[in-house]
Parts: sequence; structure tokens; C-alpha cells
Amino acid sequence: MDDIKEFLIKHFGRPRRLFMLGLVMTIPFILLAWMSFYDWGFVGTLDEMIGAEFYDERESLLNTFFIFITRLGDGWFIALLTLAVSGYTGFYKKNKQIAWWYFITVSVGAGVMNQVVKYIFQRERPTDFEPLIEQGGYSFPSGHAMGSMIAYGALLFLIIRTYSKWKVILPSIIVIIPLIALIGISRIYLGVHYPSDIIGGYSLGLAVLSVSLGIYSLYLTKKEIRNPVDTTGQE
Repeated sequence: MDDIKEFLIKHFGRPRRLFMLGLVMTIPFILLAWMSFYDWGFVGTLDEMIGAEFYDERESLLNTFFIFITRLGDGWFIALLTLAVSGYTGFYKKNKQIAWWYFITVSVGAGVMNQVVKYIFQRERPTDFEPLIEQGGYSFPSGHAMGSMIAYGALLFLIIRTYSKWKVILPSIIVIIPLIALIGISRIYLGVHYPSDIIGGYSLGLAVLSVSLGIYSLYLTKKEIRNPVDTTGQE
């Protein structure tokens, strides 16, 4: 397991590769943004077809499940998570650098940037089906998809970097990655987003996270490029 971790850090944790990944991850978002100038066209039709499949599966138990899941991507919950993780990492683990990195990345990426991009495109939310929850604002890109990718993705990075034991890292991977996916799915199921909103949110969110990781890795290059695992606060 340690060899796998070392391999991932060595080959995918370099600043240049992270910046390149960030650039590549913007491609789906850029394509969708380009299509938006043509009133979504084929993508809009595909959105409605896929959305209809989700709506046909609605039933009481799934409604309750996806409403709960979507709350884990709500702005207020992400804000509380950001404060809790930043505070725990900075004050308890005594790692203020990574605590500030997490706080700034989530606040700017999941908060400010998403709202700015939404305002630029001003896509209205789905209206063909009855939404199961009330949701204001614009639709593209999904704030829940983008926010969960950044907040939970950054949390996973923080866990991998702070802890050395796989009994902590592996369960985190098993929980966090499916959670990110489920939050996006919940937005389609509940009728408040199109599938393309989710793809755009994930794409832009992963791009922001990759660039932020690249900047952080660049900052640590001189000190830790040959020993990227923190020696402070390990479990």
C-alpha cells in the first residue's frame, strides 16, 4: 500500500502534471459552455431524456435517501465542513499551511467561483418535471457537483497527506469518492439540475482542485519534493 501511495505522489503529485490535469479537466466544461451559446441543442435534448429516466425511478425510500445525500453538498454544510476541517488541521494537527490551503481552496473554488460562473451563463433550472426540493439560483454548472468535488476531493488529499496508515486512508477513499458521485446523481434525481450541469460542475471543480494542488505542491517543492508525506501530526 505504501508503494502505491508513493507511486501516485511521484507520478501524479508533481506541480507540472497537476497543472496539466487541471487544463485537461476543463475540456468537458468548455465544450458544454460552447454548446450553451446554441441554446444547448442536442445536449439539452439528451439532458431531458436522461432526466426522465431518473424521474421514472422515483419512490419514497429513494426520495428520502437522495434528499439526505444532497444535503451533504449544500452550501451551509460545505461551509461547516470547511471550518471544521481547517480548524482541526490547523489547531489540533498543528499544520496551518495545509489548513489555510484547504480553507482558501474550498471558499474560493466552491463558493465564489461557482457563483460567478453561474451568473455568466444564467441557465434556468429544469422545468419539465416537478422538483422534490426547492432550489433557487441558476443551473449551470451545478454548485453541489463542483463544491463536493473541491471540498471532499481536497479533504481526501488532506487525509492522504496527513495520515500514513492505510486503515485511515482506504476507508476514506471508499467513502468519499462514491459520496461525490452520489451528490451529483441526487441533483438530477431531485429534479433541480440537468445531467450536463453535473458534468460541468465536476469538470470545473476537478480543474480548480488540480490547479490548487499544483500551487500547493509548487510551494512545497523545495522542502518536501523528495519526502512528500508530512512528518507532523501523522497517525
